[in-house]
Amino acid sequence: MELTDAINLRRTVRDFFADRVPYDVVKKALQAGLKAPSYNHQKQWDFILVKDKDIRLQLTKTEEMKDKIDEDLKKRFEMYDPLSKEMYLDAIPKQRRMIMEAPELLIVVYKPKTQIKESQRVYDLNCLASVWCCIENILLSLAEDNVFGVTFIPQNTALVKDVLNIPQEMEVAAFIPFGYKAKDAKILPQKEAKLEEKLHIDRW
Repeated sequence: MELTDAINLRRTVRDFFADRVPYDVVKKALQAGLKAPSYNHQKQWDFILVKDKDIRLQLTKTEEMKDKIDEDLKKRFEMYDPLSKEMYLDAIPKQRRMIMEAPELLIVVYKPKTQIKESQRVYDLNCLASVWCCIENILLSLAEDNVFGVTFIPQNTALVKDVLNIPQEMEVAAFIPFGYKAKDAKILPQKEAKLEEKLHIDRW
């Protein structure tokens, strides 16, 4: 598959078949992740594949997760762009289920240059930018094999680190539940972005 084909194929998916993803496919994706550029050339990223259901359950308890849309939640997104609103109202009730039931759950961990709460400059976040290059490589490689996922960014990373025994000097970038797309998986349309409206030459 050409790179452009993988880019066009990649989508956010939150509904999966139960079938496990072959380890060769997972390994290829993680190796693609490790090909990403890193701000200090050290590639200070690690991956945790969480298979144990009890551990997954503990991870869901580190966050407040709603299993259905209530009136308070609807009100919270009332003023959002319609596409963003649709995305959030579809995503939020699926968070616990996708972490528990996705065939694979990947946790991506990185070593921060500066702790997030202490960061003062964009430069301090170079490590965060590079780990997301790694994550996109992983997602593109999975798409090449018709495997899809979603990135979930935990808010309570200290609790996540306790559950997974992650060293304190490391940080959690994202959870990635992934697998083969269910037949009835909801795929939201992408917002149309025209290059002519986004490209600026010399100045804004």
